[in-house]
Amino acid sequence: MSTVHAPNSATARSPFSEVRDTHRQANLAVIATAAVAASASLIAAFLVALGIGA
Repeated sequence: MSTVHAPNSATARSPFSEVRDTHRQANLAVIATAAVAASASLIAAFLVALGIGA
C-alpha cells in the first residue's frame, strides 16, 4: 500500500479550492456579524439593567 502526496505548490490546488475559499469567507463574515450583534445586544442589556440605557 502506498500513499500519494500532492505537491506543495499553489498551482496544484483543486479546482474546487476557490469555491471552498469563497464559502469559508462567507461563513466567517456571517460569524463575525453574529458576534458583533450579540455583543451589541449584551451591552445594551447591561445598560438597560443599570438604568443607563433607554
